[in-house]
Amino acid sequence: MGNSRTRRQGNFIIVKIPEILAVSGRKRYYLHRNADGAILLVPRIRDYFADAKDGEYVQQLEWEDIYVPLGREKIE
Repeated sequence: MGNSRTRRQGNFIIVKIPEILAVSGRKRYYLHRNADGAILLVPRIRDYFADAKDGEYVQQLEWEDIYVPLGREKIE
C-alpha cells in the first residue's frame, strides 16, 4: 500500500493513486464512501444484459411440474 495526498483542482478534490496499485488510467469507477470515511473505488463492468433480446435470458424452473410458486407462500 502507498500513501497519497489530496489537492484541489477547480471544483474537484484530486487523489493521486500510486503506480504500485496498478490502476488503469482510462477506466471508470463507482465511488462509495463508508460510514467510517473510507472511500472505495469499484470498477464499472459492462452490462451483459444491455443488448439482450426479449426472453433471451429466461430460465425455466427445473422442477416446474412439482412446485409452482403462487406468490402467497409464507416465509418464516
